[in-house]
Amino acid sequence: MRYINNRHLGFAFRLALPVMLLASSARAGNWPTWRHDAGRSAATDEELPARLVLQWRRQLAKPAPAWPKNQIRLQFDASYEPVVMGKHIFVPSMVRDNVTAYDTETGLERWRFYADGPVRFAPAAADGKVFFVSDDGYLYCLQADTGKLLWKFRGGSLNNRIIGNDRLISIYPARGAPVVCDGKVYFAAGIWPFMGTFIHALNGKTGKVLWSNSGSGSVYILQP
Repeated sequence: MRYINNRHLGFAFRLALPVMLLASSARAGNWPTWRHDAGRSAATDEELPARLVLQWRRQLAKPAPAWPKNQIRLQFDASYEPVVMGKHIFVPSMVRDNVTAYDTETGLERWRFYADGPVRFAPAAADGKVFFVSDDGYLYCLQADTGKLLWKFRGGSLNNRIIGNDRLISIYPARGAPVVCDGKVYFAAGIWPFMGTFIHALNGKTGKVLWSNSGSGSVYILQP
């Protein structure tokens, strides 16, 4: 696990990620988390002009979802889910196992941070930090402008690894985008109730645990 602060490194990828910016000089508002806010409203007060202009685009690798296409209900990571805060757009990758920050005005890469597993969900950006989860079972907190690791927290009770979806992952992968509200970060780890599922609330600044629910896995249900 490492991070790269690189202002000029470029890559030739296959899937285009276009960025449409305002034709006027006005700056667009933030889209700091999945579906815009902690309530997942998918709406913003920001008004777009009638005309948009393509400023730049990056080529990203073809997405590699966890589950095959015939599992219709499980296509949560069929595409990339970037978020925007200030002059940075943060793009997670389930292919490269990282989060990359690009400059919203130029498209230049500012930094990359590697986790120990696929990053399948949108990060959450708040208070100068970027939070994201990975199939390695951890919640990560990075400094938004540099990509420096501030702290990380393991969601499951064990650090054991297994082969899952053709990748080496935690037995308690974090399979849901983190939520940030009032300085607190909420996330869950574990996907099979019989193995245990965990829900946590952490202090966004320090990573200190505010509360954890580790009893959800005691609810027995039949598995397909």
